[in-house]
Amino acid sequence: MRMGRRKLLKIALITAGAVVAGGGTIYVINRKSRPLGDHFDGTRKVLISRFGKERATQLIEAISKEYEILAPQMPYIGGEENMFTEWLIYGVYYLAVYRILKGQGQTSEEVGKVIYDAFKAMADHPKWLLRLIGGLKYNNRYVNRLREAVRETQKHRYPGDWVAEFIEGDGKTFDYGLDIKECGICKYYHAQGAGELAPYLCLSDCVVSEAFDRGLVRFKTLAEGTDVCDFRYKKGRETYVHPLRNGWPPRFSREKI
Repeated sequence: MRMGRRKLLKIALITAGAVVAGGGTIYVINRKSRPLGDHFDGTRKVLISRFGKERATQLIEAISKEYEILAPQMPYIGGEENMFTEWLIYGVYYLAVYRILKGQGQTSEEVGKVIYDAFKAMADHPKWLLRLIGGLKYNNRYVNRLREAVRETQKHRYPGDWVAEFIEGDGKTFDYGLDIKECGICKYYHAQGAGELAPYLCLSDCVVSEAFDRGLVRFKTLAEGTDVCDFRYKKGRETYVHPLRNGWPPRFSREKI
């Protein structure tokens, strides 16, 4: 994708501030005006490649309407004061994608591949810019905010929230990590009868890590039925996320590993 110098500068300036504060998959370039704009655009690109422009337009309209229905019902976990609210908003959007595409006869795996490819479409920016943005996830301001947000989850103030533990890095094998004991998206999806979607959305973490050079290594997820999501980040190393280590299609584990 070709981008003008002015647009690149604008993106860099916006994200330099937004990424430090943001908590989830930071592809939203201008969150104030289009909170899910990049997600809709990425989904649209993938649907056009799958179904053609006319049908894709119809599907996007249906997804938008479904999201408008779901959004007001989203569990409250502290609003903007909780950085994990951003993650939950994305989860609600992809539930809308799931419901519409399943209603059109797509299998769970086919929907999962649409979501995975939508994240890849959102990563269609120059590598140097994405790595610059990814590097902000290792500055003290972001790490301290994440550490505090994780500490807040341990108070169990909201039933639909995450519960996690911040893992201090050892300076060699990883910079910092998260052990997620309860996942807000998993809880929400199970409550909505869409538990099978959760493992596929987890795979987006692989795309995010590779795009932003985050160096995520993760062996387990709650969505696969294990006891924890074991995120470990090290800037610049190769991403290694089970089960995509062997590529698509994923083979999810339903056992304790």
